[in-house]
Amino acid sequence: MSERYNVSASAVLGDNYKITNIKCSDYNPSIDGNITVTITVNDVYGDSVEGENVTVTASEGTFAQLNGSDITSASSVTGTTNSSGQFTLTYNCSVWGLITFSANTTSNQIKVKGWRTKTSINEYTLRRNEEFAHLIISKDSQSISGNWTTIINITYSDYLPEEPVYVAGTNNTLYRINSSGNVAVARLSGSATTTYAHLEMMWRIRG
Repeated sequence: MSERYNVSASAVLGDNYKITNIKCSDYNPSIDGNITVTITVNDVYGDSVEGENVTVTASEGTFAQLNGSDITSASSVTGTTNSSGQFTLTYNCSVWGLITFSANTTSNQIKVKGWRTKTSINEYTLRRNEEFAHLIISKDSQSISGNWTTIINITYSDYLPEEPVYVAGTNNTLYRINSSGNVAVARLSGSATTTYAHLEMMWRIRG
């Protein structure tokens, strides 16, 4: 006849006795937005585990709040579960692409997407997403000749194309952005003139 011992489930299962879950308020957020990451710890019977310290790490980007209170921005934060077995983190979506959140032996992912506007003034709007830059030109008066005339110089290195990109415009014009960020216009035929320059250009950002 075998003997029986009163052994707790936690002693038998060890770390597997507690189950960590990561839930995100949005799995496809827009760049520069915020999401809430909720950490929940239950035991194998589904009961909440209170007072559990859990370290949560983001593969990129940083957390800005713990349980709604501001913290020093960091990619790895330790929180303590409440009576419901939970705590929350606010994550800043500052990086495009696939972001992985890890805690204990579990993980979850979000995909950050969308457009970030770098500058927007009366005549130009410049923005980008993970792969492409988008420039809107809206000048009501622009001198255009047979030679390249600079309209704007883009100085942001993370917005530039690998090679020159050309786009045809109205009034026999051609627009160009080169790899150094110089945006210029030239007239293919006809005499020099002063006219409007309204155009949209899009290019793949150099890797």
